[in-house]
Amino acid sequence: MFYKVTANHDNKGIDMLNQARKSFLSLFVAATVTGGIGYAEACSRILWETEDYGVFVSRTMDWFTPSNPTVEVRTKGQSYTGYDGEGALEWTSKYASIGMTAFGVGLVDGFNEVGFSANGLFLDEENVGEIDDSKKQIVNTRFIAYLLDSFATVEEALEVVEQLQVHQFGEGAHKLSGHYSLQDASGDSAIIEFVDGELSIFHGKEYKVMTNSPVYQQHLKNWEEVKPSNANEYQGTFELPGNVISSQRFIWNSYMSEQLKEPTSYTNGLAKLDSVTYKVPNDAANRVVDGEMTGYDTQYTLTYNLDQQILNVRYQYQDTYTHYFVNFEELNDGENYTLQADRADLFGDVTSEFKPSLGTMANYYQ
Repeated sequence: MFYKVTANHDNKGIDMLNQARKSFLSLFVAATVTGGIGYAEACSRILWETEDYGVFVSRTMDWFTPSNPTVEVRTKGQSYTGYDGEGALEWTSKYASIGMTAFGVGLVDGFNEVGFSANGLFLDEENVGEIDDSKKQIVNTRFIAYLLDSFATVEEALEVVEQLQVHQFGEGAHKLSGHYSLQDASGDSAIIEFVDGELSIFHGKEYKVMTNSPVYQQHLKNWEEVKPSNANEYQGTFELPGNVISSQRFIWNSYMSEQLKEPTSYTNGLAKLDSVTYKVPNDAANRVVDGEMTGYDTQYTLTYNLDQQILNVRYQYQDTYTHYFVNFEELNDGENYTLQADRADLFGDVTSEFKPSLGTMANYYQ
C-alpha cells in the first residue's frame, strides 16, 4: 500500500553536539561543493521474512569518509527532545534498544527489545517544506532513536509519523538528507519519505529493499521493468545491472533476495542474507570529488534477526577488517553502554567489551 500525506542541554552536551555538527558538515560540504555532485550514494537495506526463523534485516553503510560509528545500548525511561526550536517533539523511551551511530550526531540503524527495527539511509530529495505548526518537529538524526524508543510495530509507528515533520540535519544548503525503513517481528514493513513537503509511505511486506536516490516510487518502477517474468529466468545468464549507483543496487538486491531459500538455522539465515546484500568494493569508482575520482565504499554491514536480538557487524574499511556480534539481551540491564564500532581488535562475541556511557543521544536529553 502506498499513500501520501501533504503536508535543555548542559554545556558539555552542547559542545559535543556542536563539534559533531562541524565535523559532519565539513565532510558533507567537501562532497557537495568541491565535487559538484548531485546524488550521493550510500547504503542498502534488505528485509527477509522466513517461516521458521522469523525476520532478518541487513543494511550496509557506504560513505566516502570514516563515519566514526559506535554501537550503543540505551535503556528505557530516558527523555529526549527532537528539535532545537518551537514545536519540538519530546518523548520518554518506552523500550530499550541497540543501534549504530554515525558522526556522533545520531542513530542510523537499530532494533528494540520488542523486535521493532528502523533504518536511515541517505536520500538527496528529502525536503520537509514549510513548517507546519500543527505538527511536532524532529531532526532526522534523532528520528531513528525516537522510532526505536516509542514503537513495537510498524502499524503503531505509522499512526504517529503523519503527525510529525522531519527536518534535515545541517546548515544552509549543506544538509544531511534521508529516507527511512521500518520493520517488525511480524514481517511488516514500511518505507517513509519526506519530499517537497509531502510525506510518502509505502506500507506492506512487499517493500523489502531500499537503497538511495531516486525516490522510492522510481525504484519500484525500475524493478518492475527489468525483473524476471517467471521463476525460470532466475539463472546465471539473466542480464542484471550491477554497478555501484543506488538505482542498480536496488535491482541487484531485489533480484538476489528473491532467490533466498528457507534457512536451516539463525546462523544460516544471517549468512545467507549477508551474502546477498550488495557491498560496494573498496576503491570502486563512483564520482569525481574535488577533481579526483572518489568511491563510496561499504564501511560495514549490520545483519540481525528480530527474534534472536543479536547484532552482527562486519566492518571492512581502511585498516580495519573485523566480524563480531553483540548479544543485546545480555546488555539490556537498565544501563546505557557504548562500543567504538571500528576498533581493529573486535572479533567474535564482543558483548563484554561495552563500557557504561550515556552515548550520543545524551546530547538531546530534555
